[in-house]
Amino acid sequence: MKVRQIVIAAVAIIIIACNKDKFTTTPQVEIKSISPENVNSGNLITVKGKYTDKEGNLDSALVVYKWYNNAIVTRTDTFRYSFDQLGLPPKTIEADIELVFEYNTFNTDFAKLGGVSQDTTATLGMILKDKDSLRSNYTESARIRLLKP
Repeated sequence: MKVRQIVIAAVAIIIIACNKDKFTTTPQVEIKSISPENVNSGNLITVKGKYTDKEGNLDSALVVYKWYNNAIVTRTDTFRYSFDQLGLPPKTIEADIELVFEYNTFNTDFAKLGGVSQDTTATLGMILKDKDSLRSNYTESARIRLLKP
């Protein structure tokens, strides 16, 4: 009787574990980190995350830039990046993402985030869209502090 319970429990664990890692038709994205926490003029802001997409047919990434001034949230801008320009192998169903932005200077070829007139808290969020127009969940970074230049 005890062996039967152990076998049933083992089968249940295997079924749950196998279902947990399956990819969905709708893209899924998760932001893992953003750095640095305090951003000075000229710093590079790096956002790291990962995505999955069962069909591997991603079209674009929408990056949402938000400012937080006390209780007020302002969506400042949304950047659109095409996956076709990234040179990924066709049908990539899972990958890490790294976005890099240059803050308040024009020293590199990275995307630019303009300076702020006072120290401001900000986040970067992301939505992925596939070629069938399915949109992923919205995920947002931890807050960072943009320092006045």
